[in-house]
Amino acid sequence: RESWAQGDRGGRRDRGRAGIRLDSLPYKPPRPLGRHCQPVPLWPLRMLRAARPLRSLRSLSRWIERPAAGQNTAEKRRGKAVRVRRSRAAGRAMAAMVEEDSWDNGREKKRTRLKKSKEPKGGGMEWACPACAQGVRYPERLARHMVRCCPELCAASTDGPLGQARAVAGRIPKELRTRAAPEDPGEAERHGLCWRDLRARPNKAGPMTPDEERRAREALAFAAAREDEIRSAASFLAFHLSSDGADVDSESEFKVQQTPVTLSLPRRIERVREHLSLGTDRLTKMLKLYIRSEPLVADDAGDFDLVYEDDVWLCANKPPFVRTAPRHRFEGNSMVNRAIGYVRGKSGAQDGPPQENPRVLHRLDMDTSGVLLYSKDRDVAAHVQGLFRERKVSKKYLCICCGDPPPHFVVDTALERMEDHEVAMRVVPSGRETSQSKPSKTLFVTVARSPKGLSPVGARPSELHPYDLAKVGLDRGACASFCLICAIPLTGRTHQIRLHVASAGFPIVGDPLYGALSDELMPRQALHAFKLTLGGLPEGVSQPGTGFLAPLPRDMASCLGRLGMECKSVEEIDSIVRAAPFQEGEGKS
Repeated sequence: RESWAQGDRGGRRDRGRAGIRLDSLPYKPPRPLGRHCQPVPLWPLRMLRAARPLRSLRSLSRWIERPAAGQNTAEKRRGKAVRVRRSRAAGRAMAAMVEEDSWDNGREKKRTRLKKSKEPKGGGMEWACPACAQGVRYPERLARHMVRCCPELCAASTDGPLGQARAVAGRIPKELRTRAAPEDPGEAERHGLCWRDLRARPNKAGPMTPDEERRAREALAFAAAREDEIRSAASFLAFHLSSDGADVDSESEFKVQQTPVTLSLPRRIERVREHLSLGTDRLTKMLKLYIRSEPLVADDAGDFDLVYEDDVWLCANKPPFVRTAPRHRFEGNSMVNRAIGYVRGKSGAQDGPPQENPRVLHRLDMDTSGVLLYSKDRDVAAHVQGLFRERKVSKKYLCICCGDPPPHFVVDTALERMEDHEVAMRVVPSGRETSQSKPSKTLFVTVARSPKGLSPVGARPSELHPYDLAKVGLDRGACASFCLICAIPLTGRTHQIRLHVASAGFPIVGDPLYGALSDELMPRQALHAFKLTLGGLPEGVSQPGTGFLAPLPRDMASCLGRLGMECKSVEEIDSIVRAAPFQEGEGKS
């Protein structure tokens, strides 16, 4: 730049090699041009630079700035005229593209062409590896892939993981053992030779004869049967082997774990590798495929408290101390398993495909009771889960609390996780929010109060209580005032209702983290989801006019009677809540 700015007798060094004044450009000049190039108008390039990526600017500049043929003045003049016409034509074309917004359409067409070019031509992936499901077009490529991926499946011998898997299968209890046909050594030798011939076959050797293709198909089926033996042994070791029955050197029968062990996938892989010499990557893929193929357990539907059912919906009243979903696919005792058992028992099918299972749409804490909604339709389930994310679902909870609250109040604070606790949350004071803080808001309506003169009930603060003990009355180890509150969360944060109502000075009875513990009243947190209403349902899908309602459980009803409060129906409670004088729009979630 310094030498160009000094100037010379021709007045050319204050310009770039393309004849562009460097001090007049607001951006870096384009690539230096050839020595035979002449200056060209830059308004199309500037427009293109402002509107589109630099990649197109480079391609257009190369087209415009192509050197002119010849050295004499006439040829240079004609070359300059050609470049000017090209520049103006390019500018008009780019202006039309910007105006019609057709640039993105052109890029989309380019992506489509690129995607089609990567698709296999002439039939697709006809051959797949039995171990990792990798698809290829030609069997010779599959043979070379299997030598690296699963050499024991295409070998004539039974050494290595295949022999180890058969040794494990011999120690599995007879009731769990899968019957496998004995392997013929001659057949294994024949298929081993077939794989060896395929590996020696060139990539572009042309189509195989019908006899060669038949032999390759038979060899692949034989390898798939071997893979099934290895998967059966690996799945037993990972999910059904008892912790005290994993002796590698012993030849006795394995002990079966009656209740499935709750282990992480890496720990299960370690248990399998104690018996089978397989790689970690292959075992990870194998166990994940096995988990997806295993059907969910169907529990007894006798404990499934159904409150509503039609062709689309299945609604249950979840009892306390039951999980919403199982910890893993091999364990039942959850609301999902009970719903599966109910649907299968009603249809008379003991084992149905996964797509026929009802899909749970939300979750409740293990100690919380109330409305739990399922969908029998896959598309409706996906739509409703989107409604939950968009906060177009209204949820109402009932909780028995300590204290004497106002008729209605709102808690609007930010929440974040406690650093020194595994699951607990805490209220963030106003003005001290961080990037980890999340806004939350809950509306509260007082439905009933305990009568005055109630004898104090023994109670003690929980582990992480955020309230003043003297204000609640727990500083003396007892509480004389209780209430039934309806909570309407407008956001969906972890422990939101429990923490909001406790921070307001009215802790939930039985809440082990933020509430007031009382052995006389409730063995668990007195929180019940009594109503759920969906908004924005697709056309043709409806819900009950009153929403999905679930009556109070017995433990909360008896607690209200012990505290001298009338146990009203959920319909009456809902009418009281709807009459609360909240500001317009506050009661909608």
